[in-house]
Amino acid sequence: AWSRRWVESKHKPDYGRFVLTAGKFYGDAEKDKGIQTSQDARFYALSARFEPFSNRDKTLVLQFTVKHEQNIDCGGGYVKLFPASLNQEDMHGDSEYNIMFG
Repeated sequence: AWSRRWVESKHKPDYGRFVLTAGKFYGDAEKDKGIQTSQDARFYALSARFEPFSNRDKTLVLQFTVKHEQNIDCGGGYVKLFPASLNQEDMHGDSEYNIMFG
């Protein structure tokens, strides 16, 4: 299950909650499932660890896909690469990070 790999921050009690769903638009209801924000006008904080790596002398490629289904005028999403020392349950907007894009 996705919730075993991904950790939702508990830094703020009013962070929005994530759900696993294919959303409103999909080709296959099971195969197209992904993690989705479930509440409008909320901040979200979700992280997952991965094995240490080095891209020394190699290009580093980071990619993510977003499917906007809400009718809101503002908002956005981004990805941050954090150092291994990140306390995932206390992750917040001021947590130290190495790379940010989105």
